[in-house]
Amino acid sequence: MSREKRLAKALACGLGLVLAVCTIAAQLIYWRMLPRVRTAEAYWGDGGFVLPQEALYAGPQGTCVYCIEEKQERFGSKYLVKAVLVTVQARDEKEGTVTVRGIYDDTWIYAAGADAPLADGAEVKVVP
Repeated sequence: MSREKRLAKALACGLGLVLAVCTIAAQLIYWRMLPRVRTAEAYWGDGGFVLPQEALYAGPQGTCVYCIEEKQERFGSKYLVKAVLVTVQARDEKEGTVTVRGIYDDTWIYAAGADAPLADGAEVKVVP
């Protein structure tokens, strides 16, 4: 193999390595910039659905909760939040809960205590 071909091969390998490192670094930075949310325990109660108070958010159209949807992708799961408008029926300051109307599916997982503002359709990182 000639000297020029070896040099071209070495440069191509070096460029590929640089691109791989940059891609991994960009993904790690993106992952760290995602809003972190905790999940909220919710249940059916008298008069509506009961959630912790920190699960309520002020959305553009009014009071809402964010449900977390998991999407399976090639390299793992992606978590997106979806805004659901609710009406507060009652507050229990002693328990730290609210009873709301507007939620009809008790299998959803709800976001509580986000470390950044949330928006409908935003990707989030779920933390314990």
